[in-house]
Amino acid sequence: MRVDDADLLTEVLSETPSYSADLKALVLRMVHQQQGDVETVATQTGLPTSTLYGWLAEWNLAQRTAKKKR
Repeated sequence: MRVDDADLLTEVLSETPSYSADLKALVLRMVHQQQGDVETVATQTGLPTSTLYGWLAEWNLAQRTAKKKR
């Protein structure tokens, strides 16, 4: 995967006191583009793998809940 303006991602991470929904979405998209390789995305973003796995768990739960409501 090629990340354009990776320096900007580092800047956003350092300036963001808490993780925004937009950042989570971006990082989850990166995980998807890396075919689930959380370790690579953690290295690219500087985020802990435990944080990424937590976000993935939240996303998967939300998707399962949404499917049950249909």
